Amino acid sequence: MQTEEQDIHPGEVSHPLRVLVVEDSVNMQLALRELVSAAGDAEVVGVVHSETLAMDWADANRGSWDLAIVDLTLAEGDGFNIVRHLKEQQECGTVVVFSGYVTDVIRRHCSALGADAVFHKTESSDLARFVEELSDRPASS
Repeated sequence: MQTEEQDIHPGEVSHPLRVLVVEDSVNMQLALRELVSAAGDAEVVGVVHSETLAMDWADANRGSWDLAIVDLTLAEGDGFNIVRHLKEQQECGTVVVFSGYVTDVIRRHCSALGADAVFHKTESSDLARFVEELSDRPASS
């Protein structure tokens, strides 16, 4: 007989929400690290500052991240290509755009590329709530 307390399946591992940050501003990288650590059971597992490094990191770490926070404007490359690349991976986590250049058109384009959510950088408290809600979900890998 199975009870509600036996919801965890054999082989299911619980771990903190693993977050990849794609941001070229060092100050914003630090702010996002703080936001993630304050969100509860979450940790930053990678920080990259360019499109090339983001794609290389994602390819080398497939299945090792649960959430990617991606800026659209980077010193090298852009976040649109990163969102597309991440969402094409078979073991893809949640992809969020966090940019200072969000308009309705940009929001729709990011959604069409597969972004799970889009936040303007003035909406950091909304992003924090989003990360906190994700970190509260049971992990299953």
